[in-house]
Amino acid sequence: MLKIGVVGTGHLGKIHLQNLLLLKDEFELVGFFDTDPSIQSEVAQQFSLQAYASYEDLLAASEAILLACPTAAHFSMAVQALKKRKHLFIEKPVCQTVEESKSLLTYGLEAGVVVQVGHVERFNPAFIAAKGQIDMPMFIESHRLAPFQERGSDVSVVLDLMIHDIDIALKVVNSRVKRISASGMEVLSSTTDIASVRLEFENGCVANLTSSRIAKHRLRKTRFFMSDHSITVDFLAKTAEKSHVQLNETTGFKTLKYEPIPTGDLNAIQLELKAFAQSISTEEKAIVGLEEAHHAMEVASYILDRISESNQFVK
Repeated sequence: MLKIGVVGTGHLGKIHLQNLLLLKDEFELVGFFDTDPSIQSEVAQQFSLQAYASYEDLLAASEAILLACPTAAHFSMAVQALKKRKHLFIEKPVCQTVEESKSLLTYGLEAGVVVQVGHVERFNPAFIAAKGQIDMPMFIESHRLAPFQERGSDVSVVLDLMIHDIDIALKVVNSRVKRISASGMEVLSSTTDIASVRLEFENGCVANLTSSRIAKHRLRKTRFFMSDHSITVDFLAKTAEKSHVQLNETTGFKTLKYEPIPTGDLNAIQLELKAFAQSISTEEKAIVGLEEAHHAMEVASYILDRISESNQFVK
Protein backbone atom coordinates (compact mmCIF):
# COMPACT_ATOMS: atom_id res chain seq x y z
CA MET A 1 0.00 0.00 0.00
CA LEU A 2 1.40 3.37 -1.07
CA LYS A 3 1.64 6.21 1.42
CA ILE A 4 0.39 9.30 -0.40
CA GLY A 5 -0.09 12.94 0.56
CA VAL A 6 -2.21 15.57 -1.21
CA VAL A 7 -1.23 19.20 -1.76
CA GLY A 8 -4.09 21.61 -2.41
CA THR A 9 -7.62 21.02 -1.16
CA GLY A 10 -9.76 23.13 -3.43
CA HIS A 11 -12.54 21.63 -5.55
CA LEU A 12 -10.38 19.07 -7.34
CA GLY A 13 -8.19 18.38 -4.34
CA LYS A 14 -11.24 17.36 -2.29
CA ILE A 15 -12.38 15.04 -5.09
CA HIS A 16 -8.98 13.36 -5.01
CA LEU A 17 -9.16 13.02 -1.23
CA GLN A 18 -12.58 11.34 -1.49
CA ASN A 19 -11.36 8.87 -4.11
CA LEU A 20 -8.06 8.10 -2.40
CA LEU A 21 -9.97 7.21 0.78
CA LEU A 22 -12.04 4.73 -1.25
CA LEU A 23 -8.98 3.08 -2.84
CA LYS A 24 -7.85 1.37 0.36
CA ASP A 25 -6.10 -1.49 -1.47
CA GLU A 26 -3.85 0.93 -3.37
CA PHE A 27 -3.26 3.90 -1.07
CA GLU A 28 -2.76 4.93 2.52
CA LEU A 29 -3.72 8.60 2.61
CA VAL A 30 -1.37 10.03 5.23
CA GLY A 31 -2.78 13.54 5.08
CA PHE A 32 -2.64 16.81 3.18
CA PHE A 33 -1.19 20.29 3.07
CA ASP A 34 -2.86 23.56 2.08
CA THR A 35 -1.42 27.04 2.32
CA ASP A 36 -4.71 28.41 3.73
CA PRO A 37 -4.91 27.62 7.50
CA SER A 38 -8.71 28.02 7.61
CA ILE A 39 -9.15 25.55 4.74
CA GLN A 40 -6.72 23.14 6.42
CA SER A 41 -8.82 23.10 9.58
CA GLU A 42 -12.08 22.66 7.67
CA VAL A 43 -10.80 19.84 5.45
CA ALA A 44 -9.08 18.03 8.33
CA GLN A 45 -12.40 17.91 10.17
CA GLN A 46 -14.46 17.03 7.09
CA PHE A 47 -12.30 14.06 6.05
CA SER A 48 -10.86 13.13 9.47
CA LEU A 49 -7.36 13.55 8.06
CA GLN A 50 -4.10 14.95 9.35
CA ALA A 51 -3.29 18.44 8.12
CA TYR A 52 0.47 18.91 7.87
CA ALA A 53 1.98 22.20 8.99
CA SER A 54 4.33 22.35 6.00
CA TYR A 55 4.89 20.78 2.61
CA GLU A 56 8.27 19.52 3.81
CA ASP A 57 6.58 17.60 6.67
CA LEU A 58 4.12 16.01 4.23
CA LEU A 59 6.98 15.02 1.91
CA ALA A 60 8.80 13.32 4.77
CA ALA A 61 5.72 11.27 5.67
CA SER A 62 4.83 10.22 2.11
CA GLU A 63 6.09 7.89 -0.60
CA ALA A 64 4.05 9.71 -3.26
CA ILE A 65 2.61 13.20 -3.63
CA LEU A 66 -0.51 14.34 -5.48
CA LEU A 67 -0.40 18.00 -6.55
CA ALA A 68 -3.83 19.59 -6.87
CA CYS A 69 -2.63 23.09 -5.97
CA PRO A 70 -2.84 26.13 -8.31
CA THR A 71 -0.87 25.68 -11.54
CA ALA A 72 1.61 28.42 -10.64
CA ALA A 73 2.89 26.25 -7.77
CA HIS A 74 3.18 22.98 -9.74
CA PHE A 75 6.77 23.38 -10.89
CA SER A 76 8.41 24.37 -7.61
CA MET A 77 6.50 21.76 -5.58
CA ALA A 78 7.10 19.05 -8.18
CA VAL A 79 10.84 19.76 -8.15
CA GLN A 80 10.90 19.51 -4.35
CA ALA A 81 9.15 16.13 -4.50
CA LEU A 82 11.38 14.79 -7.27
CA LYS A 83 14.55 15.84 -5.45
CA LYS A 84 13.28 13.71 -2.53
CA ARG A 85 12.58 10.89 -5.04
CA LYS A 86 8.86 10.81 -4.34
CA HIS A 87 6.47 9.39 -6.91
CA LEU A 88 4.35 12.20 -8.26
CA PHE A 89 0.84 12.75 -9.60
CA ILE A 90 0.37 16.27 -11.02
CA GLU A 91 -2.99 17.65 -12.02
CA LYS A 92 -3.25 19.20 -15.46
CA PRO A 93 -1.86 21.43 -16.80
CA VAL A 94 1.45 19.94 -15.75
CA CYS A 95 3.07 23.40 -15.42
CA GLN A 96 2.40 27.03 -16.21
CA THR A 97 4.87 27.24 -19.12
CA VAL A 98 6.47 24.92 -21.64
CA GLU A 99 9.90 25.89 -20.26
CA GLU A 100 8.86 24.60 -16.84
CA SER A 101 7.53 21.31 -18.25
CA LYS A 102 10.75 20.81 -20.23
CA SER A 103 12.84 21.36 -17.12
CA LEU A 104 10.59 19.00 -15.17
CA LEU A 105 11.40 16.26 -17.68
CA THR A 106 15.04 16.43 -16.61
CA TYR A 107 14.18 16.33 -12.92
CA GLY A 108 11.88 13.35 -13.53
CA LEU A 109 14.57 11.37 -15.34
CA GLU A 110 17.12 12.09 -12.61
CA ALA A 111 14.69 11.04 -9.86
CA GLY A 112 13.84 7.72 -11.50
CA VAL A 113 10.31 7.70 -10.09
CA VAL A 114 6.83 7.45 -11.62
CA VAL A 115 5.31 10.78 -12.64
CA GLN A 116 1.75 10.83 -13.93
CA VAL A 117 -0.19 13.88 -15.16
CA GLY A 118 -3.93 14.21 -14.63
CA HIS A 119 -5.21 14.10 -18.19
CA VAL A 120 -8.30 12.36 -16.86
CA GLU A 121 -10.15 12.10 -20.19
CA ARG A 122 -7.78 9.28 -21.18
CA PHE A 123 -9.59 7.31 -18.46
CA ASN A 124 -13.12 8.42 -19.41
CA PRO A 125 -15.15 5.19 -19.87
CA ALA A 126 -16.53 6.47 -23.19
CA PHE A 127 -13.04 7.05 -24.61
CA ILE A 128 -11.79 3.74 -23.22
CA ALA A 129 -14.68 1.93 -24.94
CA ALA A 130 -14.24 3.75 -28.26
CA LYS A 131 -10.48 4.20 -28.67
CA GLY A 132 -9.96 0.77 -30.23
CA GLN A 133 -12.15 1.88 -33.14
CA ILE A 134 -10.37 5.21 -33.63
CA ASP A 135 -7.76 4.21 -36.19
CA MET A 136 -5.90 6.80 -38.29
CA PRO A 137 -8.53 9.56 -38.13
CA MET A 138 -8.60 11.96 -41.06
CA PHE A 139 -10.58 14.69 -39.30
CA ILE A 140 -11.33 15.51 -35.65
CA GLU A 141 -13.92 17.97 -34.39
CA SER A 142 -13.97 18.81 -30.69
CA HIS A 143 -16.09 21.12 -28.52
CA ARG A 144 -15.38 21.62 -24.82
CA LEU A 145 -17.56 24.33 -23.30
CA ALA A 146 -18.35 25.34 -19.73
CA PRO A 147 -19.89 28.24 -17.79
CA PHE A 148 -17.39 30.62 -16.24
CA GLN A 149 -15.88 29.74 -12.88
CA GLU A 150 -13.21 31.70 -11.05
CA ARG A 151 -11.18 28.57 -10.28
CA GLY A 152 -8.97 27.65 -13.19
CA SER A 153 -9.03 31.16 -14.64
CA ASP A 154 -5.45 31.75 -13.49
CA VAL A 155 -4.47 30.07 -16.78
CA SER A 156 -5.99 30.44 -20.25
CA VAL A 157 -8.85 28.26 -21.47
CA VAL A 158 -6.25 26.51 -23.65
CA LEU A 159 -4.46 25.20 -20.55
CA ASP A 160 -7.59 24.91 -18.42
CA LEU A 161 -9.92 23.01 -20.81
CA MET A 162 -8.49 22.54 -24.30
CA ILE A 163 -5.39 20.78 -22.98
CA HIS A 164 -7.55 17.64 -22.61
CA ASP A 165 -8.48 17.66 -26.30
CA ILE A 166 -4.93 18.48 -27.38
CA ASP A 167 -3.74 15.44 -25.44
CA ILE A 168 -6.44 13.18 -26.93
CA ALA A 169 -5.72 14.38 -30.49
CA LEU A 170 -1.97 13.84 -30.11
CA LYS A 171 -2.62 10.35 -28.74
CA VAL A 172 -4.98 9.10 -31.47
CA VAL A 173 -3.34 10.81 -34.46
CA ASN A 174 0.21 9.79 -33.51
CA SER A 175 1.80 12.19 -36.01
CA ARG A 176 3.73 15.43 -35.71
CA VAL A 177 1.85 18.72 -35.87
CA LYS A 178 3.04 20.72 -38.88
CA ARG A 179 0.80 23.81 -38.75
CA ILE A 180 -1.32 25.59 -36.12
CA SER A 181 -3.93 28.29 -36.67
CA ALA A 182 -5.70 29.83 -33.68
CA SER A 183 -7.80 32.73 -32.49
CA GLY A 184 -9.19 33.61 -29.11
CA MET A 185 -10.16 36.39 -26.75
CA GLU A 186 -10.49 37.45 -23.13
CA VAL A 187 -14.03 38.03 -21.85
CA LEU A 188 -14.35 37.59 -18.09
CA SER A 189 -10.77 37.00 -17.00
CA SER A 190 -7.34 38.40 -17.77
CA THR A 191 -6.47 35.33 -19.86
CA THR A 192 -8.02 33.80 -22.99
CA ASP A 193 -11.56 32.59 -22.21
CA ILE A 194 -12.57 31.27 -25.64
CA ALA A 195 -10.37 29.74 -28.32
CA SER A 196 -10.75 28.15 -31.73
CA VAL A 197 -7.83 26.10 -33.04
CA ARG A 198 -6.93 24.17 -36.17
CA LEU A 199 -4.15 21.59 -35.94
CA GLU A 200 -2.75 20.16 -39.17
CA PHE A 201 -0.69 16.97 -38.83
CA GLU A 202 2.03 15.65 -41.11
CA ASN A 203 -0.04 12.55 -41.94
CA GLY A 204 -2.86 14.73 -43.32
CA CYS A 205 -5.21 14.66 -40.35
CA VAL A 206 -6.85 17.95 -39.35
CA ALA A 207 -8.23 18.64 -35.85
CA ASN A 208 -10.54 21.58 -35.15
CA LEU A 209 -10.72 22.27 -31.42
CA THR A 210 -13.06 24.77 -29.75
CA SER A 211 -12.96 25.56 -26.04
CA SER A 212 -14.91 28.13 -24.07
CA ARG A 213 -15.44 28.84 -20.39
CA ILE A 214 -18.08 31.51 -21.04
CA ALA A 215 -20.76 29.14 -22.36
CA LYS A 216 -24.25 28.89 -20.92
CA HIS A 217 -24.21 25.08 -20.87
CA ARG A 218 -21.53 22.43 -20.53
CA LEU A 219 -20.45 20.37 -23.54
CA ARG A 220 -17.54 17.95 -23.97
CA LYS A 221 -17.91 16.12 -27.24
CA THR A 222 -15.44 14.97 -29.91
CA ARG A 223 -16.03 13.32 -33.29
CA PHE A 224 -13.33 11.28 -34.99
CA PHE A 225 -13.75 10.69 -38.74
CA MET A 226 -12.05 7.73 -40.38
CA SER A 227 -12.21 6.70 -44.06
CA ASP A 228 -15.15 4.32 -43.58
CA HIS A 229 -16.74 5.30 -40.25
CA SER A 230 -16.83 7.93 -37.52
CA ILE A 231 -16.81 7.75 -33.75
CA THR A 232 -18.50 10.26 -31.44
CA VAL A 233 -17.35 10.42 -27.83
CA ASP A 234 -19.43 12.40 -25.35
CA PHE A 235 -17.00 12.86 -22.46
CA LEU A 236 -19.65 14.57 -20.32
CA ALA A 237 -22.41 11.97 -20.76
CA LYS A 238 -19.82 9.15 -20.89
CA THR A 239 -21.38 7.70 -24.03
CA ALA A 240 -19.95 6.72 -27.41
CA GLU A 241 -21.44 6.06 -30.83
CA LYS A 242 -20.25 4.68 -34.16
CA SER A 243 -21.66 5.68 -37.54
CA HIS A 244 -20.92 4.33 -40.99
CA VAL A 245 -22.29 4.81 -44.49
CA GLN A 246 -24.94 2.34 -45.61
CA LEU A 247 -26.05 2.02 -49.23
CA ASN A 248 -29.74 1.41 -49.94
CA GLU A 249 -29.53 -0.97 -52.90
CA THR A 250 -33.14 -0.27 -53.86
CA THR A 251 -32.95 3.52 -54.03
CA GLY A 252 -29.20 3.90 -54.55
CA PHE A 253 -29.08 6.51 -51.80
CA LYS A 254 -26.52 6.51 -49.00
CA THR A 255 -27.54 6.94 -45.37
CA LEU A 256 -25.71 6.93 -42.08
CA LYS A 257 -26.28 4.06 -39.69
CA TYR A 258 -25.66 4.76 -36.01
CA GLU A 259 -24.70 2.16 -33.43
CA PRO A 260 -24.10 2.81 -29.72
CA ILE A 261 -20.80 1.62 -28.28
CA PRO A 262 -21.32 -0.01 -24.87
CA THR A 263 -19.51 1.85 -22.08
CA GLY A 264 -19.01 0.88 -18.47
CA ASP A 265 -20.13 2.84 -15.44
CA LEU A 266 -16.60 3.69 -14.33
CA ASN A 267 -15.07 6.47 -12.24
CA ALA A 268 -12.35 8.09 -14.37
CA ILE A 269 -10.51 9.65 -11.43
CA GLN A 270 -10.38 6.33 -9.61
CA LEU A 271 -9.12 4.67 -12.80
CA GLU A 272 -6.28 7.16 -13.22
CA LEU A 273 -5.30 6.87 -9.56
CA LYS A 274 -5.31 3.07 -9.79
CA ALA A 275 -3.16 3.31 -12.94
CA PHE A 276 -0.73 5.53 -11.01
CA ALA A 277 -0.46 2.95 -8.21
CA GLN A 278 -0.04 0.11 -10.70
CA SER A 279 2.75 1.91 -12.56
CA ILE A 280 4.61 2.30 -9.28
CA SER A 281 4.13 -1.33 -8.22
CA THR A 282 5.16 -2.70 -11.63
CA GLU A 283 7.91 -0.09 -12.18
CA GLU A 284 6.38 0.83 -15.55
CA LYS A 285 5.96 4.23 -17.17
CA ALA A 286 2.78 6.12 -16.40
CA ILE A 287 0.00 5.98 -18.99
CA VAL A 288 0.18 9.77 -19.23
CA GLY A 289 3.70 10.69 -18.21
CA LEU A 290 5.82 13.84 -18.35
CA GLU A 291 6.82 13.35 -22.00
CA GLU A 292 3.24 13.29 -23.24
CA ALA A 293 2.23 16.13 -20.93
CA HIS A 294 5.18 18.20 -22.18
CA HIS A 295 4.21 17.49 -25.79
CA ALA A 296 0.69 18.76 -25.08
CA MET A 297 2.18 21.82 -23.38
CA GLU A 298 4.36 22.50 -26.43
CA VAL A 299 1.31 22.49 -28.71
CA ALA A 300 -0.64 24.62 -26.21
CA SER A 301 2.24 27.12 -26.12
CA TYR A 302 2.23 27.44 -29.91
CA ILE A 303 -1.54 27.91 -29.81
CA LEU A 304 -1.23 30.74 -27.29
CA ASP A 305 1.45 32.36 -29.45
CA ARG A 306 -0.85 32.20 -32.49
CA ILE A 307 -3.71 33.72 -30.46
CA SER A 308 -1.44 36.53 -29.28
CA GLU A 309 -0.29 37.24 -32.84
CA SER A 310 -3.88 37.23 -34.09
CA ASN A 311 -4.98 39.70 -31.41
CA GLN A 312 -2.07 42.03 -32.14
CA PHE A 313 -3.06 42.05 -35.81
CA VAL A 314 -6.66 42.94 -34.91
CA LYS A 315 -5.53 45.76 -32.64
